[in-house]
Amino acid sequence: MTNRLLSSAAGFEPRGLPLAVSRSALALAELTTIVFTPDHDLFTYEPDLPNGMRCYGAHGPSLWCVTGPSPTGLLISRVVAIAVLVVAASGYRPRWTCIPQWFVTWSLATSMTLPNGGDEAALVTTMLFVPVLLGDTRTWHWVRPQEPLAPVWAGSAYAAWCAIRCQIAIIYLSAALSKLRTPHWRDGTALYSVLVDPNYGLPLTVRPSLSLVTASDAVIRTLTWAVLGVELAIALCALSRRSARHAAGWLAFALHGGIVAAMGLFSFGLTMMALVLSLQIDERTPPPAALVTDHPEPAPHKTPADCCSPQESEPSSAWPRITPSTCGPTTDMESR
Repeated sequence: MTNRLLSSAAGFEPRGLPLAVSRSALALAELTTIVFTPDHDLFTYEPDLPNGMRCYGAHGPSLWCVTGPSPTGLLISRVVAIAVLVVAASGYRPRWTCIPQWFVTWSLATSMTLPNGGDEAALVTTMLFVPVLLGDTRTWHWVRPQEPLAPVWAGSAYAAWCAIRCQIAIIYLSAALSKLRTPHWRDGTALYSVLVDPNYGLPLTVRPSLSLVTASDAVIRTLTWAVLGVELAIALCALSRRSARHAAGWLAFALHGGIVAAMGLFSFGLTMMALVLSLQIDERTPPPAALVTDHPEPAPHKTPADCCSPQESEPSSAWPRITPSTCGPTTDMESR
C-alpha cells in the first residue's frame, strides 16, 4: 500500500484541463463578487465593526485592511484585486500568480463582514493549489506541459490534491448531516420554504410558471430529499475512484446549476462547481508532450545476413537468441 502511494505521488501529473478550468473559475467567482458588489455591501456596519472590516488579529495583513476603509483605500484594494484575479483567470504564469490569487481570495474572505461558505471554500482551495502550481513552469496553464514535474513538486501536488478531495468530502457530508438535524429537511418540506422565500427564493418573474411544482407535495418532497442524496453522494464519490469522481462532477453541476437558476447565487455556485471540478484531475494523465513521439522512427531493415551475424546471434538477457531459422526464408535442407 505504501509503495503504491509513493509511486502515485512520484508520477502525479495534475496539469491538465480540469486544473486550468477549476483555477480560472475560482478567480472568476471572486471577480464577480468584487465587481458587482458595492463596498457598503461587502463591509456592512456592525457595533463591533464600525467600518465593516474584520481587521483584528491575523486578519490585519489582508489587502483591504492594509489599504484601509477610506474611499481611496477601497478603490486601491478593488483595483489591485481585480488586476490579480484577471491575470490568474487568464492562466498566465501559474507559478507566479498562484500565491497572489490566494492572497486576494484570503483577503476578501477574512475582511468582509459576512463571508459565505463559497468564500471559505475558495480560500482553502486556492491555498491548496499553491503547492500544485509552484513547480509549474508553463507560460499558460491551458497548454500541455513540455516536461514532467520534478519529483518533489509531484509529491507536494499529490498531497495537496488528496487534501482537496478530503475538503470536498467534509463540505458536502457536513452540509447533508446539518440538514438532517432540521425537521423540515427530514420531512421533505424544507425546499418549499427556500423556493418561496422573499429574499433568496425563486425570482418573482418565474414563480407563476413554476407554481405547479411548488404546489405539488410529492415533487417538493422528492426534490428536498434529492438534495440530501446528492450531497451525500458527492461526499462519498470525492474519496472514490476515478469513475465515481466523474459522477460527482455531474451531480455537482446539476445541484449548483439549479441553485444558481433558482436563487441567483452565481458566485457561490461557480465556486462550488470549480471546487468539485478539481476532482476530475486524473492521476493517470498522459506524459508531457516533449516525451511523446507522434511519428516514431521505423526500425532499420535488416537483411538475413545482418540478422544472422555473429554479433547478434549471441544470447542476451533482454532479447531471445536469434537463430538462422528466424532470420530469413529457410531452404528445404535447413528445414530437414
